[in-house]
Parts: sequence; C-alpha cells; structure tokens
Amino acid sequence: MLALSLAMNGVVLGSVLLLFSLGLTLIYGVGRIVNFAHGALFSIGAMAGVWLASLGLPFWLVLVLAPLGVGLIGVAIDWAVLARIRDRPMVDSLLLTFGLALLITGILYELGGRTVQIMQVPHTLDGVISIGGISLPVYRIFVSALAVALTVALILFLRNSLWGLRVRAANDDPEMGACLGIDRERLMHSVVGVSAALAAAAGVAGAPIFTAHAVVGDKILILAFMTVILGGLGSLRGAVVAAYVVGMIIVFGEGYFGGQLALMLLFAMVMAMLINWPRGFFGEGRVE
Repeated sequence: MLALSLAMNGVVLGSVLLLFSLGLTLIYGVGRIVNFAHGALFSIGAMAGVWLASLGLPFWLVLVLAPLGVGLIGVAIDWAVLARIRDRPMVDSLLLTFGLALLITGILYELGGRTVQIMQVPHTLDGVISIGGISLPVYRIFVSALAVALTVALILFLRNSLWGLRVRAANDDPEMGACLGIDRERLMHSVVGVSAALAAAAGVAGAPIFTAHAVVGDKILILAFMTVILGGLGSLRGAVVAAYVVGMIIVFGEGYFGGQLALMLLFAMVMAMLINWPRGFFGEGRVE
C-alpha cells in the first residue's frame, strides 16, 4: 500500500519536473544557455495563478492566462537581456541568469512572496478515487495527465511544424541552421517564451500541491537540473524519462530513508552519469 502511494506521488512530482525540465532542455538545446532564472519563472506562474484565482477567475482560465503572461515575460527577457550575451562564453549566461533570478525573486518578495499561499483545487477536480484499496486524489491524477498531454503536444509540434523543424535544426547543428537562413534571434525569442510558459504551467498546476511563494521554484530548479543532466543536455526524450526517475528517487527516498539521504542518492547517481555516461540515458545529450 505504501509503495503504491509513494509511486503515485513520484509520478506527480515527475510530471511537474517534466513540464519544467522541457523548457530548460529547449533553451539549452537551441541557445546553449543554462538558465538559472527558470525557477523564478515557476514561482511567477504559481503566484500569478493564486492571484488570478483570487480575482474569481475559473481555474481553467487561470491555467491558460498565467502561462501566456509568463511566456510573454520570457520573450521580453530574451530580447532585453539574453540576446545581449548570445555569443559570449557560457559562464556569462550562468552569472547573468543567476543575477536575473535574484532580481525576480526580490520583486516577488515585494509583491507578497514572503507569504506562503495555496491555490484551492477546483471543485471538479476535488475528491479521491479508490484503486486497489488506495485512495488517489483526483487533482494529482489530473496534474500527471496534463503534463503528459502537454509533453505529447510539444513533441508532435516539434516534429510536424515549421517552427519545430527550425528548433530541431538549431539544436542538432546551429551553424548549419544559420547557413540555411534560420533567424536565430527570432527563434530564440519564441523558444524562451515557450519554455517560460511551460515553467509557468508547472507552477500553476503545482500551486495546490507545492504552494506558491517567491522561492517555491528553487528546489524544483535543482531537481530539474539533475533531470536534464541524467537525460542528457538538449535531449527531450531523455528529459521525459529522467523526470520520472528523479521523481521516484526523491519520493521513495523520502518515504523510506528521509529527504537528505534521497538527495544524496540522487547526487551520487548524477555524478556517476556525468563520469560514465555524460550524454545521458539515450546517448543524445551534448558534451561541452
């Protein structure tokens, strides 16, 4: 019984990590940027979701409006900040996005982010479902289904659209993509916007579970970086598998051994992966 309950929670955590990590993977794959500000975008999404819900807007509308708004913020960030260091060493993007994360966190603190808030689960998703003697919250099942649906939609769009063709070309061979006339600047604006929207969607969906405050995205960011490393830098397929592996390790580790030991186990796994399989689970990741 305990194992099944932990597995369900692991799937939920893995689903939130999946939505969040896909954005990190896209940004790195196309722009070679390790975005430390991605966790702050998760926090913006969670807090925006709570704020919009407090205005009386239905949950389904909040789930659309918050990611759209944060997506536009992502486009603005790329245009105003990231574009200025596009061709500079990676350490510059690390420092810049870290500083940007601190700036956004400070703004969120001033906007009420010191107070932990919880978004109410909509009535249509309230309650539990009993399966095999285990009571499963309907909302957590919904979060998992939402993550899978958005992931499938993104992958299909990447495979079957002109935008997706350009993203895949820039990811596989950016120099050749530039020679073929792909406008890297416009492409990066859209990629950062989509990534920010995914982070915000994860924040809104996770707000009833993980709460909403200025630094709620920090722990998620740490786990997401380990997810991206395990899956392989720039590998979407690897990120999908790694998200659920990390979710299961964290939840089962906390359930049986305690949170600190779970993190130690995950760190050991990441170090082993970096040493022996630096390209991730499927060998598709980049090695810089």
